[in-house]
Amino acid sequence: MAYSRMLSTAAACVCCMFAACSQQAPGAGTSSGQPTGSASAVAGNACERKLITAQDVAALFTVPVTTSKTIPGDPQSCEFSTAGFSSVTISVRPGHGMAAVGMYTSGKMGEFEQSAPLTGVGDAAVRSLLLNRIVARKGDLLCEITGPGSAKGADDPAIHVIGALCNRIFAAY
Repeated sequence: MAYSRMLSTAAACVCCMFAACSQQAPGAGTSSGQPTGSASAVAGNACERKLITAQDVAALFTVPVTTSKTIPGDPQSCEFSTAGFSSVTISVRPGHGMAAVGMYTSGKMGEFEQSAPLTGVGDAAVRSLLLNRIVARKGDLLCEITGPGSAKGADDPAIHVIGALCNRIFAAY
């Protein structure tokens, strides 16, 4: 029972973060309210733009990737999934990197979304201690990738694959 409450709370935190990060604050960017920086002008998510392909995420799965799709209601996120229930979700949000990584490093994400610093990914990154998730930034560009399964520690090969995917996205911007 406590474990299911923990998962529900963690899922609610993630949903709230997606909702908050998917909208830009009024007046953000230039004095005209338009977003600043070339990263915000790029259309399409990481999957549509082929920044990350099924072949790139294959190492995270034990079975072949069968689909790639945009997350309904969130055009900045996409998902690669297998014929089973395993999937990897990739979100790239210009203008939200500092705030999102800051939420994790400050401890404001709560006890169910604890994280640890991760070096070698963007300018700053954290890895979730519960999920195979990395939240990273390069400048103010956010890369958040959640892989299948749960976190297994800092030396988990999946965390290194996910970190390399964020670095690949950052290099493309």
